[in-house]
Amino acid sequence: MTNSTSAYERLPTSSDDLDVADPLYPPTPVPAGPSRPHGQGYRHHHKSTASRWISWAFSPSSDRAFTYSQPSANNEPGHGPPYPLHIYKPSQSPLIVIIKYLAGATFGLVILHYVLLGAFPNSPYSTGFNSKSKSGIYYGTDAAGSSSISNYGEAQAAAAELLDRIHPSAGQPGTFFRDSYPLKSMLAFWELAEKEVAARGLDTCNGQLSGPLVDAYHEAEMTYCAPPGHVEAGGNFELVPTDHNGSYSHSHWKPGDSPVPGTAISCSPVHRSLFSRWWPYPAAPCISTNLRTIPGDERKFRAAGCEMTEEGKKLKGEMGNERFLGSDVDHIPLISGDGDESGKNEAECTERIERTLLVIGRQDQWNPFHVAEDLITTLVSSFIALRTAPELLDTRVQLVFVEGYGMDSNHFTALWDRMGAWAPRRLSLDPWKKGTCLTNTIHSVGAGASLLSAMGVGKPYSCASTITWAAAHYYRHLFGLLPPSLARAQQESVSPDDASPAALAAVEAEPDIARRRSGPPSAPSALANLIKRQRPRNPINILWLSRAKLDDYAQKHNDWSNWRDVRHITNEPELIDKLRTGLSEMCKGGNGVKEFGPGGCVFEDAQEVPESWDLISPLTSENAEDGPEGGDQPIPIRFATIDPTVHALETQIHYVGHSTILVSSHGGALGLSLFLPPGGGTILELQVENVQGNYHFQHMAYEMGHQYEVLKIERNVDTEQVWESVRRWVWKRAQAAD
Repeated sequence: MTNSTSAYERLPTSSDDLDVADPLYPPTPVPAGPSRPHGQGYRHHHKSTASRWISWAFSPSSDRAFTYSQPSANNEPGHGPPYPLHIYKPSQSPLIVIIKYLAGATFGLVILHYVLLGAFPNSPYSTGFNSKSKSGIYYGTDAAGSSSISNYGEAQAAAAELLDRIHPSAGQPGTFFRDSYPLKSMLAFWELAEKEVAARGLDTCNGQLSGPLVDAYHEAEMTYCAPPGHVEAGGNFELVPTDHNGSYSHSHWKPGDSPVPGTAISCSPVHRSLFSRWWPYPAAPCISTNLRTIPGDERKFRAAGCEMTEEGKKLKGEMGNERFLGSDVDHIPLISGDGDESGKNEAECTERIERTLLVIGRQDQWNPFHVAEDLITTLVSSFIALRTAPELLDTRVQLVFVEGYGMDSNHFTALWDRMGAWAPRRLSLDPWKKGTCLTNTIHSVGAGASLLSAMGVGKPYSCASTITWAAAHYYRHLFGLLPPSLARAQQESVSPDDASPAALAAVEAEPDIARRRSGPPSAPSALANLIKRQRPRNPINILWLSRAKLDDYAQKHNDWSNWRDVRHITNEPELIDKLRTGLSEMCKGGNGVKEFGPGGCVFEDAQEVPESWDLISPLTSENAEDGPEGGDQPIPIRFATIDPTVHALETQIHYVGHSTILVSSHGGALGLSLFLPPGGGTILELQVENVQGNYHFQHMAYEMGHQYEVLKIERNVDTEQVWESVRRWVWKRAQAAD
């Protein structure tokens, strides 16, 4: 019987466990084995031994048992060698040790990384990681631009991360928006425009296109017609109160309620004031109360029981053939129950619209310049109405269109639909019903000359207009575009909680920090310098507005004309290529250091990466640690081109609204410059000889505080000429950057 132990018995670990008198303890040296036959090898033996050690190194410690077998009494070999094995833990290969520790450290760092991202999502570490990995995680590409998704499961996981980014308090793509109180918003942006124009010291041509013009309208305000005895009693024009329980909502008038009173109309003619007598044609915006509608008629109304005043009769003569509310109303008596039946029906109300209505007659539905005129004129009429009846400010508004345009061919439906608490009422699609009465109504200045053309499109000038400036602010606001001054203020409002701890520690360590905080406002504070260093550098975005697809469509649909032909650029692809390659070469290999500072510039082709088109950049103007000497980052120079013919209005406004330099040939598309950030853009207009002398877009540029240049070109454009002009403006914008 052998005394060999099982391979899984507990091994002896102390002298108590071992028979120290055993002649085989301590063990004898390993006897030399027989010589190996030729061809069996050491290599095979060594390889199997190495593989066994590797298996042991990566096996659980509980499984690391050694087979221990003693020889039998007659020295016949047992299951193991004729000697006990050493009891020891074999040493591991240094390479294995290194791999184990590196794997453990890497695993720990990965866990720490995700703990930091989850626990401190707003920390500099988390925000920095998210901005760097955005192109790889959010858009599904790695740093090289190739997809980082290898299977559908990973695609699902990456898509699910988008839900984590959506926060109910943040504006998200597709958010529904309507400005329920547009009059209040317009006035707020006008106040901002007044301050911005004054701060820049811009010439307003004595206010001819700004606030004094509205004042001149208001000075001439007069009662056009009123119920009998109202004027003689010294009564002024008053709105119908629509405050229902303090909520300015419907009072839900019903036909059985008290009768609707008679009509009253107040108008503000432009030619009654010496200041505004230069306006090219008679104009008189009006406000009405209790006006009656005419079923099936878009422009005509009925004034019930409204006696014309002497001033009203004079105004109707002064207006001549120009349309205004006075020329569009039929005067009818306010008949009592014993009166004429037909008269009673005309003045009787079966429905009363108690919200404030803004009636607009538009001159165009797709040409951006003409639409811009209508949009600006809408602000003029609203400001005049607010001077007459300031209580309109806190009323909900609905637009009413009276020109017959529908929705299918109106390119600006998406914009108009954002104005007012309710969708605009298009009388061509939703006509008045019999017995519909209006409560408080603003009647816009007639379509025609606007602030952009009132001085004559053939006359150049450089006047700034706070009204046009405010219009740009307001209509950009409808699409979520902040005024640059407010956006900059948000960037600069860095609190100690927002700045990095290391940078704030450096600020607090300055010996004169207390003096700087208590010094005069003009003294630059350390925190202000920190804010400047951490504020992103604004990129310079150059946008080419093309009309190639519009020209192609017109040629194929028999809509070509000489006017289109003389403005058609025959080598537009070469021009676009020159601009793109010129901007790219300008920023290569250290070029542009002179123009853009030590960091130079970096070219970004937004045509290839459209989502990069905005006015912010992850690059900072100066590194907070390095300071202004060596921390300058390159200015992003971006280039894109769009053809408004094939883009939705939202896309057009997005591209123009985030542009710095707008380049295009003379045409209606340049009317989209209304959506450039006021006071900070550059418009470069290309004009062939046949259109020279038209100053539409010069007026737009200067009224909104933009820089402007016109280039005289041939139909086959000199690409070098245009490139040199663009390059010069890019350099100027870089020099003017903060």
